[in-house]
Amino acid sequence: MRNRNRWNILCMTTIFCAAAMIGCGTKTVKDSDVVMEIAGQPVVKAEYQMILAAHKTEVERRYDTDTVNRKDFWTAKQEDGTPLQQVMQLAEADLKEKKVIAKLAKDYGIAVQTDYLSIAAGMEEENNRRENGEDSGETVYGLDSFGIENYYDYIYTQTDHALTEKLKQEQSVSEEDLEKLYQENQQLYTSDVSVKMLVAETSIETGQEQMIQAVEEMKAQTDIDSLADSYPDVQFYEIEMSSLNMEEGKSGAYMKRWLTASVMQQGEVCEPFEIGGNFMAMRCLKREESAVQPLEEIRGILESDVRARLAQEKIAGEVERAEVRYEEKLLRQVTLEVLQK
Repeated sequence: MRNRNRWNILCMTTIFCAAAMIGCGTKTVKDSDVVMEIAGQPVVKAEYQMILAAHKTEVERRYDTDTVNRKDFWTAKQEDGTPLQQVMQLAEADLKEKKVIAKLAKDYGIAVQTDYLSIAAGMEEENNRRENGEDSGETVYGLDSFGIENYYDYIYTQTDHALTEKLKQEQSVSEEDLEKLYQENQQLYTSDVSVKMLVAETSIETGQEQMIQAVEEMKAQTDIDSLADSYPDVQFYEIEMSSLNMEEGKSGAYMKRWLTASVMQQGEVCEPFEIGGNFMAMRCLKREESAVQPLEEIRGILESDVRARLAQEKIAGEVERAEVRYEEKLLRQVTLEVLQK
């Protein structure tokens, strides 16, 4: 592991220090030199070529093997333009979205370094931290080390999420918008099974015998206050669960509660069972099949979805308006350097 990370650091140092000639008679362009500017954000050569390489196969798949193997494949004109033009357009569109996110993140005070050189330096620091953590016996989650492509995507994914959350806060959502979304997507809020349960729960130390007695009482009545008076060591409560909305979905500790409740019919009382170090029993107070959750129950989820959509629309509008600047001849040469390897 240590040798691999040292090799990674050596490679990154070489990237940013070495100059590469991109063609006879043309100026020298270092990997750390800016070759494009989008929305005022710089794109360096190494970054552009990394994004370009990610789209190379996408363009090659559009053609048969014989065509792709031609020496002039990238510059030969096809019905939909040259493959060179196609891959450059894909790379530009990809970078345009990322750099607009970077610009908006700065505008909204999100403290993250999104330029390529800072990301590369951050990757080295993170890889060193992970190696040192392993050496000291610390538990390290995820990858043993990042490659530049993975870490670059990780930073931009995190930045996009943080920006979306910021933008969501300034979006206004009308009651009309919520109602429309709810009516158009009711199938998403329809549960296979919905139940309302009366639950009796007590610690194992209290004893199974008292729980058995409480179960017999639950068969006769469902008044929580009366049950609590008769069995003060047993906790009684009501809970509504469905295949779409249940506490069990957030934690596996009470999954047995849902599995038991989901097959019970109205009025049925189950036998006591052990769960999470306690004894539990339930009576089904109400059961519905194919139940649509009321708007009030999912208002928060719907409102968050609407705000997220509006935030993404704002980002998309900024992407569409973003200014892209580059020297076409230079960028073409930088592109061919990757494609013709």
